[in-house]
Amino acid sequence: MKNKFNSSVLHEGHVYGLDEGILTCLDVNTGERKWKGGRYGYGQVILASGHLIVSSDAGELALVKATPQQYAEVARFPALEGKTWNYPAIAGGRLLVRNATQMAAYNIAAQ
Repeated sequence: MKNKFNSSVLHEGHVYGLDEGILTCLDVNTGERKWKGGRYGYGQVILASGHLIVSSDAGELALVKATPQQYAEVARFPALEGKTWNYPAIAGGRLLVRNATQMAAYNIAAQ
């Protein structure tokens, strides 16, 4: 996997990360690519509750199922304007995102 500006995450024996800007799933034991899909540029990936939260370098947020069976994007929306290379964070039931000029907080607490 050719990561740039980002790290991969490990979940249930699989590594998920951005390979040249495309979200990719690899088997950690064999190195076999399970799938590759979704273009996010040089964004960031974090794991929460069995899902990948992907912040694209264009300021979009996406929710992707963390499963090796197939690439499955559940939702995507514009969160910030402009180049976004910062990692998102989760704290106090909120998803926090920022770039050089903007910041946003989204309530993701279970109701």
